[in-house]
Amino acid sequence: MLAVGAAVVTGDRWPYAWMAADLVLFAVRFLLIRECERARKHGGTGPLAGLMAAGGSWSVIFGLGCYGCVVSGDMALAVLAALNVAGVVGVASSRNAATPRYAIFVMLAVSLPFLVGALFSPAPGMSIVGFQVPFYVAGVIIVLLQNHAINARMIRAELDNRDLAIKDVLTGLPNRIFLQEKLRGMCSELAAPAANGGRPFAVLSMDLDGFKHVNDRFGHAVGDMLLRKVAERLKRTFRPGDVVFRIGGDEFVILLPDTSEIEATYLAKRAIEKISVPFELGVGTAIPIGLSIGSAFAPADGGEPELLLTWSDHALYEAKRTGKAVTGRMSGPRTDDHSDYWGLLPHPAIQYPA
Repeated sequence: MLAVGAAVVTGDRWPYAWMAADLVLFAVRFLLIRECERARKHGGTGPLAGLMAAGGSWSVIFGLGCYGCVVSGDMALAVLAALNVAGVVGVASSRNAATPRYAIFVMLAVSLPFLVGALFSPAPGMSIVGFQVPFYVAGVIIVLLQNHAINARMIRAELDNRDLAIKDVLTGLPNRIFLQEKLRGMCSELAAPAANGGRPFAVLSMDLDGFKHVNDRFGHAVGDMLLRKVAERLKRTFRPGDVVFRIGGDEFVILLPDTSEIEATYLAKRAIEKISVPFELGVGTAIPIGLSIGSAFAPADGGEPELLLTWSDHALYEAKRTGKAVTGRMSGPRTDDHSDYWGLLPHPAIQYPA
């Protein structure tokens, strides 16, 4: 509207160039925003750099347009330009508080051309307005920095609260709440049928063998230390993309994305070997424990979080019942009662010093 007013009042061509550039940048920014929104739905960021560059270009063109309005000598255009500059600078202090350096650039790109134009404007009294502009912009920048600090504190508090909600306090591993969130997300990515682009994954349910004996003999402090050591070993045992959860007591769950049954079996075997190495906990003797594992595979055993956890738990109980370290669902056709299991590895002997 300001550009239209300038075209009507001045009769010059530059306002039309301003309007054309504004419309082009509007279209570009609109498309970039859509790309960013689309990327965010898939966990990405999109062309944020391009969006900020387009916004910066708009600020420069807007500032130059306001300069043209002020130096035209028309008081109505000068007042409208001043109002627009004040509005953009004020909005940037809150809307762009998350990116303060970018916001300051927008403020300066908009206000400096207006400042120069006001100082040399033939309109009476505009030079006084020009002298006031630096103080106004400086004050709004201070407000911007305060808004940035407030936003940063709110974001940190929100992240801290989320960490408390989804992390196990003792081991620092993700807890049952985050397991449900992660598992729902992985199940939602499964294709039907799986052969057409599905992302199969494995769920391993784990339970320590002999942990209660350690707690009873050496106390809960040593038991807590043992759980932390187990958590550290499990994190080192599995791949960077795998996620280790502690869901309570001495129970752990591992999610293995994009993993076949053969790969899951190998990783389970390696976990048992690592945990079977006795732990040095400062009690005068190394403490050996065992590890039992049950597994389920998506989509072969189902595509719902509760169902996969149920089958992996059943397999874990079967491992303990039969004395095998690992059990899982059979390959091939499933039975209605899901009672068939495969097993491997004799359970490591658990012996405690006298």
